[in-house]
Amino acid sequence: MFEGRVLALDLATTTGWCYGAPGSIPKFGHLRFAKPGSPRALIYREFRRWLNAKWATTPDMIVFESPAVPSIMAGKTNIETIKLLVGLTEHLEEWAYERIELREARVADVRVHFIGANMKSAMAKQATFDQCRMLGWDVQTTDESDACALWDFQCAWLNPKLAAHSTPLFSHGSKP
Repeated sequence: MFEGRVLALDLATTTGWCYGAPGSIPKFGHLRFAKPGSPRALIYREFRRWLNAKWATTPDMIVFESPAVPSIMAGKTNIETIKLLVGLTEHLEEWAYERIELREARVADVRVHFIGANMKSAMAKQATFDQCRMLGWDVQTTDESDACALWDFQCAWLNPKLAAHSTPLFSHGSKP
């Protein structure tokens, strides 16, 4: 059984993060690596600085949310955003290479695990936020709640006994 600490990253313009060992109460937060309109290169540099300063020695595993396939996001995003999301993923993969175990999770799988269905984005974000609050996690933003759901998803894969505590089918408001 995995006994390390997991860092979950919801990589985006504002990145949500969640950290802790499976079965623990996680720590979480969110941050923006640069002001809106900043060059991608600056955002990547600040992302790597943050990784080095905060996470270089602490997580045993990192899980990140797969960037959305551009065809799925048609009309809801632009090429610059797609480049940023894929670029953040690529920088994370290079940074973690031969250092920390890295896993990737699909948004649809995380949603089904955490809120019981793969809903449209606006509904899913609110349901995820509400589920985090129900679990006693005082998230402040949907970036934080998305990262918490991702963390919980990965922890449940590492220790399936934990899934019964957070998944809507079994939780009934219980906390791990």
